[in-house]
Parts: sequence; structure tokens; C-alpha cells
Amino acid sequence: MLPRKVLCTLYLGCTLLLLTGCWDRVEINQRGFVVGVAIDKPEGDNGKNQYKGTYQMIVPGGLKQSSGSTTGQGNSMNPHAGQAYFNISTTENSMPAVAARIAGRTSRSPYFEHLRIIIISSDVAKNKANLPNVLDFFLRNSEMRRGVQILIADGKASDVLGIYPNNESTPIDYISSIAKNNQKTNFMLPESRIGDVHEYLIKNESFVLQTIKKEDGGVTLNGSALFDGTTKQLLGFLTGEETQGLNFITQRVKGGIIESHIDDQVVGFKVERSNRKFYVQQTSPGHMKFTIKIIVEGTLDKSITNIDPSEGKTVEALEKSLQDKLASTTNKTIKKLQHSYKKDALGLGPYLFQNHYKMWKPIAENWDNGENLFSQAEVDVQTKVIIRRIGNIFESTKEQ
Repeated sequence: MLPRKVLCTLYLGCTLLLLTGCWDRVEINQRGFVVGVAIDKPEGDNGKNQYKGTYQMIVPGGLKQSSGSTTGQGNSMNPHAGQAYFNISTTENSMPAVAARIAGRTSRSPYFEHLRIIIISSDVAKNKANLPNVLDFFLRNSEMRRGVQILIADGKASDVLGIYPNNESTPIDYISSIAKNNQKTNFMLPESRIGDVHEYLIKNESFVLQTIKKEDGGVTLNGSALFDGTTKQLLGFLTGEETQGLNFITQRVKGGIIESHIDDQVVGFKVERSNRKFYVQQTSPGHMKFTIKIIVEGTLDKSITNIDPSEGKTVEALEKSLQDKLASTTNKTIKKLQHSYKKDALGLGPYLFQNHYKMWKPIAENWDNGENLFSQAEVDVQTKVIIRRIGNIFESTKEQ
């Protein structure tokens, strides 16, 4: 019989044979880092429901050169010296096939660990179930992160990846920086991340996503894209003002400005805090009356000629003007969702589900489908604006 130490050594040696090590290791200089993906419907699709995928891939050596010095236009396989990125496109029947085809056209296989933004064109998103079909590939991919941002393009998605990246190395850096500016403007939504979109798709609730549009050589992210929670298709777009109203109702406001008029002059109000509360009363089995109370606090951001904002009555008049403007904006959003689209992106259904389930259960199937009780609900908005500070000066001009 072999000694115990020898048996242990043989056992450990056999165990080592079972260790595979880094079986899937790929050297970093062999990876093609994809930072942005644009998905369009190809021209002349003829009902085939194919996808045109455009990848924005990083050229590591180009990042060492001056930032944003080149435009990276087109699908060039041989980017110019110093270019930080290039775009490459192909058309296939599915997103996995797009990735496979692009892998056969580049020297470095696509790697999605650093993917930051997926842009889906309105032509793709408006077709039934296209959104979940497109995102399925990225949700299942083990390289993918749940924080990847989703944008809906008002127009061609690939055009957005071809813009000149002002002050940035790549268009994706430029777009990502703009998308984080919701603390300065309430005319756009906060970032729509793929993990959040996945939850929307599972819950079957109508929802909105951040939208993007190529404009004047750059892009704008004002407005939002509305999706049907049942069919998962794009229904249309909300304007920047309508999105502002929606942000106040859904408590997504991080800052920004409210403008109103007093004595034919523009009043600028900088939002610092915002709070919203829902109240509901069931007046009949199929009819709901909602009260939405919105309280906003902030600072006067623009002086007004011949008006002293330090006077009590003046402050009250300013607050009343801002309250009326906020109420008008939110009511415009509610009217658009209730009567034009008949889809609840206000969060009233989820509020009933979470806080009044006995009231919600009998009407759930007919809320924004079937009898569409959402469009028949009464919604009253009550606003209150509090001016906490009037700024550092009373006036910026003086009459002679």
C-alpha cells in the first residue's frame, strides 16, 4: 500500500488536471471595444423586418491624440491616424447575427464590456415587439452591464453616431455628457438605463424613454418617447414642455427652470426642490378622481425691471404666476396622455396597485386597455411654488 503522503500528492496532481484556467481569455489588444450601438430599419426592407446595426468602436491609439480632432464619419475600416473611433454598419435578421457579421469584418472582435449607449430609431421602435427583440441580445450578453443607456432616436439612429463630438473624443462621450444634464434642465428625462427598461417590459406598464434628435450639427435630448406597455411599441413623442410637466408629476425633477410672465416680462425660477403627492377617490366602480399636489421650492433666477422682488405682495404675485404656469404645463401633459394616446405614463396605475390594491384589482385589465378607464379618470392638479431666495441683486438695469 502506498504511503499516505504519496496518495495525497497523486490526488492533488489529478485535481490540477481538472482546472481549466482562463479558458476564455482574450488579450486586450485583440478586443474591439464597442462604446455605442445604433439600430435602424434598413432602406428597402420590404417587410423583412431586418436590422441595420451600427457599432461605434474605439481606436485606443487615437485616444492619445487631441480629443475630438476628427469626426469619425462613415463606416471606414481604416480610420485616419489619430482618430479615436470609427463606425461600422451591417444589416442582418437579428442582433446576434449583426454582431457575428461585424466580427467577420473587423480585425478585433466586438467586445461589449464598455458599451455605454444603445440608440434605437423610431422606425424600429414603432413596430410591435421590436424593442424587446432588440434588447434581448444585450440583456442576455454576459459582457453587458445593466447601466447601459437606452435612447430613442427621432429619425435615423446611425446619423446620431456620425455627429461631430464637440469638446469630447467621441460622439458617445458627447451624448453621454448631455444626457446627465437633467440637473440643469427639466425638459428631458433622466437617463433611461437598460435595467430599468427591462423592468418596464416585464411589468406591462406604459412608459417613456429618453429621446435624441440630430439637430444643427449636434444633438438635442429634449422631449421623451412614449411606449405602449402591452404591445411594447412606440406610440409617439412628447415635446420638451410636455416632458417637463411629466417630470413634475412623476417626481423626476432634479433642477432646471420654470418660466412665466408678469407685467409682460419673463420670470425665471430656478427649481431646487420638488415634491409630489397623489390622492384618489373612487366616485363609482369604474371612475376615479385623482388629486395631484405639487410643491416646488427654489430661487428667482431673473430680475424684473421696475419690480422690487423683496416686497411681500410682489413675491406673492410672482409665486402665483409660476403656479399657474406649472399647472398649465402639467395639465397639457395630462390631456395629451389621456386623450391623444390614452396611455398612463403618469404612474397613476402603479400608485393604485401599490397603495389601493382592492380598488385597483377590478379595473386593472381595463385601465389603459379595453374600456380605458384611465382616459375617463378625473385628474386635478394643485400647484404651490415657494420662492426661498430672490438672488443677489434686486435689479440689473436702472432707469435714467
